[in-house]
Amino acid sequence: MPFTRRDLLQIGTAAAVSPWIASIESIARQERRFRFVHFSDLHIQPELGATQGVAMAVKKVLDLNPRPSFIVTGGDHVMDLLSVTRGRADEQFKDLHEALKPLEMPIHGVIGNHDVFGWGGKVVLQSDAMYGKKMVEEKFLGQRAFRSFAFSGWHFTLLDSVQPDPKTGWKGAIDQAQLEWLDTDLAKAGDMPKIVVSHVPVMTLFSQYTEGTTTAPSNTLILENGREVQKLCYKHKVRAVLQGHTHVVEDCNYLDTQYITGGAVCGDWWKGWRLGVHPEGFMVYDIIGNQLSAKYVQYGWNAKVHQTSAKG
Repeated sequence: MPFTRRDLLQIGTAAAVSPWIASIESIARQERRFRFVHFSDLHIQPELGATQGVAMAVKKVLDLNPRPSFIVTGGDHVMDLLSVTRGRADEQFKDLHEALKPLEMPIHGVIGNHDVFGWGGKVVLQSDAMYGKKMVEEKFLGQRAFRSFAFSGWHFTLLDSVQPDPKTGWKGAIDQAQLEWLDTDLAKAGDMPKIVVSHVPVMTLFSQYTEGTTTAPSNTLILENGREVQKLCYKHKVRAVLQGHTHVVEDCNYLDTQYITGGAVCGDWWKGWRLGVHPEGFMVYDIIGNQLSAKYVQYGWNAKVHQTSAKG
């Protein structure tokens, strides 16, 4: 039976109370238990059965036992807003909301590069009210791109890792103002265990096993100032950084921070397994006390079957 403040006051002297408080706090830490899902890179679109695929993944989430307390979506919710018309963008968000509708728990999302409207070409004018990040903020996030929240004694920081670039349209980076905010945000969390979420990876080995061990990754693959983010993670003892973008399952551990890339709901953009070895799926995280464990869950998508079915 849990102790109340009145129970504690009735125990006796302060010397007697102090050990009881310490014991109760220790028990509370041990019994803190919850689950959440990192649901990244949906790339929803009418083609290739993508809407049905996301709906299938959602059903798998709802079948988890226990069910997650909340969902963190890792960016690239839609196939592409960078170079599409307003009508196409609206259609994809409609499909997204329809597929995610059955979820009964809160959804916390970060922006991916494909979620930014109009940065990739001349299809959309900057004067459009939804230009840039405004569309995804209004149609999906419901708030600004970077922010934080607390849940059951854990602190979650959501980053905006997509910034404008005059040459390529966008790049992976955390702007200076956001870096300063991140430092302050993590400091305010104090001794709470901390998790940071970014669409573009802070750390990854991706280019080493896909291009070559001495190949330098570009700033459209990894944050160009990821080192600065890593330093803040070390300074504030961040437990894990959850990443997306590359569609692989990967865990890089450095200085007691896990940099975990959580695969992709869409696999290889709804065409099969990424690199032939990373299936369609999502990451499930279980927290007990101050301990974090992770597992990747497939939901049974078969790209060839669904593409054949879509063709009729």
